[in-house]
Amino acid sequence: MVRNYWNEEWKIIEFDDKISKAEKFKISNHGRIINCKGEKEKLVNPTYINGYQNLPLKQEVNKKSTSRYVHKLMAEHFLEKKEGDQYVIHVNYDKKDNRLENLKWATKKEKEEHQFSNPEYKEASKRRRYSKLTEGRVRLIKKKINDPNRKTRMKMIAKQFGISEMQLYRIKSGENWGSVE
Repeated sequence: MVRNYWNEEWKIIEFDDKISKAEKFKISNHGRIINCKGEKEKLVNPTYINGYQNLPLKQEVNKKSTSRYVHKLMAEHFLEKKEGDQYVIHVNYDKKDNRLENLKWATKKEKEEHQFSNPEYKEASKRRRYSKLTEGRVRLIKKKINDPNRKTRMKMIAKQFGISEMQLYRIKSGENWGSVE
């Protein structure tokens, strides 16, 4: 028997037509799932894909394995969906926290704004990106490439700086390192 948390509410999961009719589960507003297929109901051990908890299932037609994200199932069964909402976001940015108060329906624009306001994302973008080249070396490369009296072939310049010829052409066109003069 599964013990309920305080104020825990359970709903039978209704799957789409692609999922086998034999798949019987209940989901709670705390993000827990019970397997109802056997004689005894038992909690499902969490499994994860891309950091999100998922529920492994069988397809109706060919009995192949598939899965559904738990946060999406939670939102479909417990949250009201407005027109245009198609994504479910974790308010506190924790993918493993599937409590009802942490989930919210969102439009594509809202999802992207939420994603880019994530402190982890902001911190990662501040971290230094490592490159074979520095600004000083790029200035030197541009000087050599754009020299009207240049006799050195592009292949030799690339070899000298330890980069590919394609990288040199991208630097020359401004596709890469365009901000460096």
